[in-house]
Order: sequence, then C-alpha cells, then structure tokens
Amino acid sequence: MQDNVAALQQLDHILRREEAQCDALADNIQRERQALRTLTLTDMAEVNRQRAALLDELLLLETERTAWVAQLADRWNLASSAISLSVILERIETADAQRLETLYTGMAGKIRALRHEISINASILNSLQTFIRKGLNVVRQATAPLGLYSGSGEPDEYGMGAMIFRQKG
Repeated sequence: MQDNVAALQQLDHILRREEAQCDALADNIQRERQALRTLTLTDMAEVNRQRAALLDELLLLETERTAWVAQLADRWNLASSAISLSVILERIETADAQRLETLYTGMAGKIRALRHEISINASILNSLQTFIRKGLNVVRQATAPLGLYSGSGEPDEYGMGAMIFRQKG
C-alpha cells in the first residue's frame, strides 16, 4: 500500500507538470493567434521557438507518464501493453486515485481543446498564405513587362512610347 501512495504522489507530480505545460501551450497559441491577426511576423519566430520547447517538454512528460504506467504494470506482473493509466487508477480505489483520474481526464480535455485551437490558428495561417500568394501574383502581373516594342523594334518594358504590341503565337 505504501508503494501505491508513493507511486500516486509521483503520478500527481507528473500530471501537474503536464497540466502546467498545457496551460503554457494555451497561452502560446493565443500569442500566435494575436501575432497572426496583427501580422506581427517578428513575434512569430519567438512564438514558434517557445512552442517547440513546450511541445518537447510535453513529450518528455508523456514519456515519463508512460514509463510510470509500465513500471507499475511490471510491479503488478502485468504486460504494460495490457494496462493503461485509467485502469491503474480504477484498480487502486482511493480518494487520491479518483482525484488523479479526474485531473488526468481534465487534462485530456485540455489537450483536445488545444488541438482545436491549433487547428484554428492553422486555418488563419493558411488563409493569410493564400491572401499573400494572391497579392504577390497580382503584383507580379502588374509589374511584368508589357511585351511592347518601340517603332525601331527595341523592347519597351515601360509602355511609354511603345508603338507595336508583341504578337504571340
């Protein structure tokens, strides 16, 4: 039983750190959205650097949580592939285990919400890219040589003094 208490304390520590990382990631996503809305592209590099660090830390915490499950499964002589965190918390049947299960479930909900928020930002970014691409195409077309020639047959890109249109075909 004492082993279970220590294990639950360790899990509590892991889950609280994961929750803090999720909250930090939510703030990062909102900063990204604000940078996209205001087209403050200089902020995007910092936001992306922070996002990468947050996601790396979340991956480490997930690995730590997975190792915790595998360690407890090994202690119970079960295959780690046959057991999950939820199953472990259900088997322990203590108030701490129920609290941790609630924390874990809440965190899973946060992660789903974060994925949704990231998809919104991706959609905004995609729209901005499309807008910029179309704008650049218009500028390219507007600044393209006109294909005009002067009376002496010299190419005249500016159209001033042009007398003959280049014939295509």
